[in-house]
Amino acid sequence: MFFKRLRQKRRSKHLRMRIESCVSTVLELNKFLGEGKIKPEIVQQFERLKESLQYVRDDEVDEDDIDRIEQATNELLAEIRVAYEGKPIDHLHKGQTH
Repeated sequence: MFFKRLRQKRRSKHLRMRIESCVSTVLELNKFLGEGKIKPEIVQQFERLKESLQYVRDDEVDEDDIDRIEQATNELLAEIRVAYEGKPIDHLHKGQTH
């Protein structure tokens, strides 16, 4: 029973980290590219998501919702990739890449 709860708690934290990763990616990319490069409505949605995450318990995070957030993030990144094809973009993160 204890190990089941521990496993569930780790899984919930992992799910939360996936959401936070998407949110920070979009918001950092928006800062990096400059205002207006990403539609303001999209940025506002991710800002609201970031704010609302503080009120969500780890056990309330649903994997289907995370999948939708990740898909939206990936679609946005694909659009940006196409828009900047052939144009150099510096690294967002100056540290070690993974």
